[in-house]
Amino acid sequence: MDFAEGVLDSVQRKFSKDNSIESSKWLPITYNLKTEISNFVSYFQHREAKGLENYWIVKPYNLARSLDIHITNNLNYIMRLPATGPKIAQKYISNPVLFFRPECDGSVKFDIRYVILLQSVKPLKAHVYKEFFLRFANKPFELKDFHDFEKHFTVMNYEEHVSMKHMLCSEFKITWEQQYPNFPWNDVEKSILDMFKKVLECAVKEDPPCGIAHDPQSRALYAADLMLEWTRCREIQPKILEINWTPDCKRACEYYPDFYNHIFKLQFLNEACDAFIEL
Repeated sequence: MDFAEGVLDSVQRKFSKDNSIESSKWLPITYNLKTEISNFVSYFQHREAKGLENYWIVKPYNLARSLDIHITNNLNYIMRLPATGPKIAQKYISNPVLFFRPECDGSVKFDIRYVILLQSVKPLKAHVYKEFFLRFANKPFELKDFHDFEKHFTVMNYEEHVSMKHMLCSEFKITWEQQYPNFPWNDVEKSILDMFKKVLECAVKEDPPCGIAHDPQSRALYAADLMLEWTRCREIQPKILEINWTPDCKRACEYYPDFYNHIFKLQFLNEACDAFIEL
């Protein structure tokens, strides 16, 4: 099952013990605009009445490649968007951790993709591929000009005549330690892995169709996309954006030629491999 088509949409509610919408810090506040539109409007107006920043990213859960995605704080505009297909509204990450790019003369948004292998639901058994993948915006981040794709989005590999920054995670870790010496990457990654474990625990908590079914003969490969956000206490909080089932792994194979060899050894031959981290 694709998390984006049901499981991830309800993870926040399942994980919360008190059903508070703010309780799962790793999942941006998210509403299904087909089934939760009245709840969304109420929450939007509540924030508006308090004078809180109120930008939302509205995206389809049945498309890819950044198609039909909108960023706005206009409620009337948001209400018209489901006319082009089913949408979710997710609170826009307005204070992201940024990455300085000298060639862009400023700090840009970036997101991180991890590959997750699900081997078993009962008991839960999963691994994460150590080599993650990075995507960067091409223009310094500002909380304006939301029509500017290269400022607010990171998926540059589907646009012609748009540059795309390539960086291996080994290089990223070195640069990260230089830019954020007070936030060791090992600590940040530990919080990311803890988040993945909680997401999977929620996803298998209930029986189908609300949860992932147990099948001893089944295996699954997911791609989890996330961003990092600054909290009010100036701590780094990972935020899950989406999780895709059987994603395009062309870039993974180009960067790491043994990518699928490692996966098949672990998933189907049960051979230990140091390319993975067990959750």
